[in-house]
Amino acid sequence: MSAKAKRILALLDDPRHRTRVLDFFNKSTLDDVSPFAGDKGEKFLSELNEMQDLQSNAGRKENPDR
Repeated sequence: MSAKAKRILALLDDPRHRTRVLDFFNKSTLDDVSPFAGDKGEKFLSELNEMQDLQSNAGRKENPDR
């Protein structure tokens, strides 16, 4: 193993350095996200809530559709 590889492994053995490196890689691989404009966000959240309600109600006896 080369001296450079040993140094890198030694740095990554320190939790502070490891966290900084992982944060850097995580941030560098994420896509940029922008907020929803206007009422699109509210509509999206209400649709998510409806889907969650349907999923939680699926298979219950009072739900004859399933």
